[in-house]
Amino acid sequence: MESIYDAFRRGDIPYIVNQVAPDVFWRQPASVPWGGDYIGAGEVGRFFGRLNEVAETTGFDIEENIEAGDQVVTYGFYSSRNRATGKPSRARFVFRWQFAGGKVVRYEAVIDSAPIAAAARA
Repeated sequence: MESIYDAFRRGDIPYIVNQVAPDVFWRQPASVPWGGDYIGAGEVGRFFGRLNEVAETTGFDIEENIEAGDQVVTYGFYSSRNRATGKPSRARFVFRWQFAGGKVVRYEAVIDSAPIAAAARA
């Protein structure tokens, strides 16, 4: 888990895409600009492209990882600056990861989108 988070912090998206199964299910809440369902490793790359178009990541803080069998639930905060408005935001998240064969097969995020939406308003 930490290797994926470390890769995100340093902007190594190809590493992350290499850690997902070819048919991975990747879900971000529709309430964020980069939200939606992404199916397959190529779509995960597209997700990170959409995220980068909208936001400059300024912080990614993990509070806790809870492991249960092939699943990990992560609690933390995502900080960013909206590229269009320049406004910052800090949003709490919960991520649920599922692994099989050493690869991510399912990822779902729950994000407090209110701070992100507020940063998008001019």
